[in-house]
Amino acid sequence: MTISEIEKHLIELGFNTEVLNLYNQPHRFYHTQVHLADVILFLKSNQKLSNELFLVAVYHDAVYNPKSKTNELDSANLFEQDAIKANYNKEKIKLIKQIILDTASHKASCNESEEFIKADLNIFNQSLSKLIEYENQIFKEFQFVNYLVYKKERIKVLQKFNTNKNVDALIQYVEARKPLIGVFCGSFNPFHKGHYNVLQKAERICDKVIIAFGKNPEKNERNWPIPQTISFREQLEYNGLLTDFLDNLGYDVIVIRGLRNSTDFQYEQNQYRYIQELKPQVKIINIFCDKEFEHISSSGIRTLEKYNKHQNYLLD
Repeated sequence: MTISEIEKHLIELGFNTEVLNLYNQPHRFYHTQVHLADVILFLKSNQKLSNELFLVAVYHDAVYNPKSKTNELDSANLFEQDAIKANYNKEKIKLIKQIILDTASHKASCNESEEFIKADLNIFNQSLSKLIEYENQIFKEFQFVNYLVYKKERIKVLQKFNTNKNVDALIQYVEARKPLIGVFCGSFNPFHKGHYNVLQKAERICDKVIIAFGKNPEKNERNWPIPQTISFREQLEYNGLLTDFLDNLGYDVIVIRGLRNSTDFQYEQNQYRYIQELKPQVKIINIFCDKEFEHISSSGIRTLEKYNKHQNYLLD
């Protein structure tokens, strides 16, 4: 079933289609409209797609924040609110809400719930290449978590679902995987649109990029809030030398440095020589921002802030 077909059926049931927009949030990589369509297709292919399970599918991941422990409850409550507005059957509302809540533990409370859980977990019955794609998407959704912590906890989760040994290969992949992790470091006072432009380019190279806020004794103390836009990336702070910070991470990374112009390049080239002497094995990637951002600097924004002319350069 395509998204347009899902929208059409929602309207037929009296529901607003705005719920589908939630699946396009930028912090989602697996829990997207693609996953939603896959679940509905599985139910349809197995002749289990009732209106009730259709609505469960649409709403089961409607609220998804990987930092939250109440996603299922929040999704169930959102469904209830929308169902009441649609004058949906009260008994069916109760059933659908319970099935959505069941997805928190994946323990079925009824036959319909059992069928839906099979559809939701069907990813674990896919080929290894599909499982690896799934793992990479989950890794991105939890990129705010320390890599070593993520790896340990992720293996625990996969072992829980490895009831038929169908996830053995994926567990081995997670255990052996060495993702390419970048560290985008700077004083970032504030972190602005030019920084974000470089970050986005770095994320097309790396599996994950850590944003490292360094305290530079030659610059002002960072006093700007961290933008909501980057809240789902891992953020670390460090004092002292970058090389000492890298040594303390516990795994290999590459360093990302943003450049605006040739002046920045000359400065970074000089810094690179020092880093080479202190940590010869370190790898550094210099990334130029796009032309439209090359004039933006944190110091410039701080100056403009005094005249309330700085907002266009900041992230939300």
